[in-house]
Amino acid sequence: MSIITILICHSILNFIFLFFFDHFKQIINVYDYPDGIRKQHSKPVPLIGGYLFLINTILFFFLKGFLLSELELKILTCASFFLFVGIIDDKYNLSPYIKFFFLIIFLLIFFTLTDNMILEKITIYKYSIILSKNFGIFFSILCVLLFVNAFNLFDGINLQSSIYGLFILIFLVLKGFFFEIIIISIIPLLIIIYLNYKNLIFMGDSGTLFLGSFISLIIIANYTEFKSITVDEIFLLMFIPGVDMLRLFFQRIFTKKNPFLGDREHLHHYFLSIYNYKTAIISILLISTLPTILNIFLVSGYIIVLFVIFYLFLIYFLKKN
Repeated sequence: MSIITILICHSILNFIFLFFFDHFKQIINVYDYPDGIRKQHSKPVPLIGGYLFLINTILFFFLKGFLLSELELKILTCASFFLFVGIIDDKYNLSPYIKFFFLIIFLLIFFTLTDNMILEKITIYKYSIILSKNFGIFFSILCVLLFVNAFNLFDGINLQSSIYGLFILIFLVLKGFFFEIIIISIIPLLIIIYLNYKNLIFMGDSGTLFLGSFISLIIIANYTEFKSITVDEIFLLMFIPGVDMLRLFFQRIFTKKNPFLGDREHLHHYFLSIYNYKTAIISILLISTLPTILNIFLVSGYIIVLFVIFYLFLIYFLKKN
């Protein structure tokens, strides 16, 4: 089946979802309730972003008749397992340790069955680091988990993680690989962006776990299989969510808090404590995407140094005010 036909079918599916949205959210019946502390939205919001990714993925499998490359099939399957963990987490609020246990198991199975994607050689500029296969599996799993966790933490205010995820997917489309499965993920993401803008839906853990794992696995495949992306490009692409996650992790440890429990110390919380929502979201999305955009014109090493300094000054300024 041609990609045009597939796109038409998916567009129809997502318009049907929009039309029956009220019925669909009542059937799923999973909501994020405000608590007046971390969650300050005014009313319960459905956590059904992951379900939209799920029905699009199922339709894609049906239309393609599972005629995907082995690598594409494995990536979608692994991301779907992440999605199911997210669905359970949204419904029953899983312990972080139980959640990460299952995610590690899925990734261990994935990299064992897809050994061509194991990160066994890391090249940074002219320098290469060779890893053993066992350590390569560990490092590959760690990379995915770090980005998934950073992406999940980045899902703090409306449009933040969804537009950032859209930016990365468009970046990956331009790399020229995995075109079909990326486009099929962009379609439901656009619907999520629209509904999230209207404050009618949150992606939830189901959405962020799917999208975070999907993005990270495709990036690793581009790096290991097709050599179409470099380590410094990956670092710039994931810089702000990654650095903010590391800051939160060590800050919580130093203040003797559980590093896995949420708080109001995220970058977006600092912005919202000083500025209005519009200024906050534009600022965060700009500084999140700017390193990759600047890499078109400047050497990545200069950008990394510049943004490390900029981030430290930004956090100091926001906390002070």
